[in-house]
Amino acid sequence: MQSSESRIRVLADEPVLKAIFTMAIPVMLGMIVQVLYNMVDTFFVGKLNDVNQLAAANLGFPFFMIMMAIGSIIGVGSASVISRYIGMKKTREAGEIVGLSFFLILIAGFLVTAASLFFLDPILSLLGAKDGVLGPTRNYLLPLILGTAIIMGNFSLGIMIRAEGGAINAMRGMIIGSIVNIVLNPIMIFSFGWGIAGSAWATVTGNLVGLAWYLWCYARKSILKVSFGAHIWRREYFREIFSIGIPSGLNHGLMSVSGIVTNNLAANYGASVLGAIGIASKVNSIIILLLVGLATGCQPLFGYNYGARNRKRLSDILKTSMLLSFILGAVMLAIFTLSGKYLVIAFSTIPEVVSQGTFILRAMSLSAPVIGIIMIVMNCLQAIGKAVPSLILSTGRQGLYYIPILFVLDRAFGLHGIVFAQPLVDALMVITATLMLRHVLKTDPVLHSAESR
Repeated sequence: MQSSESRIRVLADEPVLKAIFTMAIPVMLGMIVQVLYNMVDTFFVGKLNDVNQLAAANLGFPFFMIMMAIGSIIGVGSASVISRYIGMKKTREAGEIVGLSFFLILIAGFLVTAASLFFLDPILSLLGAKDGVLGPTRNYLLPLILGTAIIMGNFSLGIMIRAEGGAINAMRGMIIGSIVNIVLNPIMIFSFGWGIAGSAWATVTGNLVGLAWYLWCYARKSILKVSFGAHIWRREYFREIFSIGIPSGLNHGLMSVSGIVTNNLAANYGASVLGAIGIASKVNSIIILLLVGLATGCQPLFGYNYGARNRKRLSDILKTSMLLSFILGAVMLAIFTLSGKYLVIAFSTIPEVVSQGTFILRAMSLSAPVIGIIMIVMNCLQAIGKAVPSLILSTGRQGLYYIPILFVLDRAFGLHGIVFAQPLVDALMVITATLMLRHVLKTDPVLHSAESR
């Protein structure tokens, strides 16, 4: 167990590269397990050799991302406030933010579950489920809907624990939950005979175990004293949480929207293409989640040093983390280009799915060298409380840029246009993100007045 002093020392004083590794490696290791968490559903559903159930798992994923989007509003918003408050030595207020977040998760979970059950049929239609894919998609969504509060709570609390320097505890929660999901998937799908619904129940159960771990960490391992008194319902807290959380939630929400739009366009090319896109997306998430892990691990470093007005250290952390993300992305691009076919075959041996999936995966991975830079800039802006720039970037990658370009390229180039839309968008986004970060760092009054150390 890390002491309060050792956590603060990592945030404030450790050499930059060591601090990044200390904070990011546990998150990245957790993300590797999270990759398995995301991929295991597709892997075992693929073993059913039913293209409709494979397509249903892909169609249901955007709904899962909607839950992540709502959880992100609370988790990322709270984490940003927590790390800055710790940097400003306001630990009592940071504990109050944690307590408020618990209540917000419960309220949001109840509302989403109720609304989703009431509007289930329109949701299925919106996701693009029809004909033979409709029934399996319904079976997949129902357990996820019932477990909404659990899934959102697990996601949000993990982010918040990292904000106080508890990267190892966050990693352990991800690993524990993922192992439970991996073990239960084949049992519930095949032994219980629940099919694709068994995969969803395994996901909910894994999230429940992870959530229990995080609650135990807050009771026994946190450096903060969690408060549940009436004083936590302060307008200032709501403003600080939602001003940063909403841009992050929009990012996840637009990922869901873009996924729905992509699936509806891809459905015109058949169930095998839907299945191939689902497999390629899950495999490509290896790259994305590793780079997200690096960026997320750095977020407490950004927030703390901004709160402490240590401009030089913040700048050094940004430069080093961007270089690391570029190198890691380039390595992953090379690996996926050479081994794409074999990665797809691990999930399905249906010839048309393998052929389409290999092509789609190689196209998706073209963004690898720049995705990490985009994520680091977004996490930095969230951590230092820059709501508007963060909102612009959050809406750009999956909304303002992606959806219009997707429609144009689909009309002009068909399936190839759909596949290459995201790499084109990411090339535009990395330019936008770096220019925006440069402007913020030059004009921010807190950093402008800070003395270099």
